[in-house]
Amino acid sequence: MGAGPCGALGLLLLLQPLWSRPASGCPAPCRCAGTRVDCGRSGLTWALLPAAFPPGTTELVLTGNNLTALPPGLLDVLPSLRTAYLSANPWRCDCRLLPLRAWLAGRPERTPYRDLRCAAPPALRGRLLLYLAEEELRAACAPGALCRGALVAQLALLFLGLLHALLLVLLLSRLRRLRTRARAQALADLSLSAQLVDEGASGSAS
Repeated sequence: MGAGPCGALGLLLLLQPLWSRPASGCPAPCRCAGTRVDCGRSGLTWALLPAAFPPGTTELVLTGNNLTALPPGLLDVLPSLRTAYLSANPWRCDCRLLPLRAWLAGRPERTPYRDLRCAAPPALRGRLLLYLAEEELRAACAPGALCRGALVAQLALLFLGLLHALLLVLLLSRLRRLRTRARAQALADLSLSAQLVDEGASGSAS
């Protein structure tokens, strides 16, 4: 895939973290023992994967599932995580795996991850994830899919921007009306006060 603005924006969207705060309890269907969270061989897919894990997790077991990728940011929000066991999953080595590759690249110990192999696409089947270049993962994604995702995101941002502008215009219009009404009320009160003063002066003169 080329390095055009559409592909770049799509990649940034893929890398954007989706999980804001780790869970405090043990997520189903995982089993927790101390700071070890075992979700191995639970039939997990992308859709069935827990949205977050306890913030104190030091070991995370995801072996033997049906994971083709991990949601961006899922591991990054676990500051105490030492090891994630990820083997025996059908990893699809395309641009959706870039966040996981980036996380693996920052691990001081790489031995637990040396057997992570690509199950798809065919061009990368059997390759070791640790030794794949970012360009190979990006190239495995269809440019059209990334561009469509980027276009949807841009349209959503445009809609939110227009909505924000509309609300701002309505607020300013409301404030202007309130200010005009307050000014008119002040003038009316001033006129009434002047009228009362005049009437009082006329009464005193008579």
